[in-house]
Amino acid sequence: MLPLNQFCTLDCPRDGFELTEKLKNQYTEEGAILVKGLFSADEYLPLRKDLSGRLSLLETHFGAASLQNENDITQISDRLRDLESNHPGAQSILYDSMNAAPSLHSMGAHPKLLAILEALLSPEISLHDRYIILMSMPQAEWHLATWHQDWYYNEGPYSTITLYAPLQKTDQNNGSLTLALGEHRKAPVAHDEHDHGINTKWHSLPPEVVQQYDRVVSTALEVGDVLLFHSLTPHTPCKNQSDYVRFVLNLRYRDLRDPQFLRDGWRIKDITHARRAMQRTAS
Repeated sequence: MLPLNQFCTLDCPRDGFELTEKLKNQYTEEGAILVKGLFSADEYLPLRKDLSGRLSLLETHFGAASLQNENDITQISDRLRDLESNHPGAQSILYDSMNAAPSLHSMGAHPKLLAILEALLSPEISLHDRYIILMSMPQAEWHLATWHQDWYYNEGPYSTITLYAPLQKTDQNNGSLTLALGEHRKAPVAHDEHDHGINTKWHSLPPEVVQQYDRVVSTALEVGDVLLFHSLTPHTPCKNQSDYVRFVLNLRYRDLRDPQFLRDGWRIKDITHARRAMQRTAS
């Protein structure tokens, strides 16, 4: 595995920045870019408030103690763990409800973020209709998306960019991502349904393919850091081995100027394979 300093990492001033041609070329070569300190911790407060507010409603619904005004991410984690332990399925309800949270939509269209994405794609971009807060529970595997390419699950233009922005410090201990740089320049790879040693609902890349990657990089992100990567960049999260839920803002951006995407009427042809994977239940 390559050290992190061989990854395209940028320090961002608080007022944002413009990508140089050199940095754009680095993204083109590597298929990923890590922007350090794009946001302040306070800019995530609306996300935490939406998480806490919806969690409070569920706590009240299930007859649990509610802390409506508690917006600390560690306390939100403790509350969610307690609720899911006593009422299995509560985490899934919270996950789905956050898709429509105003804070996610606001963050997805933040000017500092759009300035970078428009430089990497084009001035005309669209957001995928799933606005996601990933919630990786401690030691959980069934929802752990092992080595895969996001394009397999979303299709659209190959150039689609995934945003990965944690709400707390994220490293290999609590489930951060590992990426294979440069592999996005190759054709999409077929995924299969084998568990490859992990009991997960996700289809994943065959181990013999993963073993051939020669530029594998782990990531460590602070709150405010934003990881952006190509839809064909293979990646995998680690299992969350901490005592806390790992929360990550997860969005996808498509280029409306992409010729094939435009010919398709900006529509997705077929993601039956992805739906089939997502509908699987733990055995």
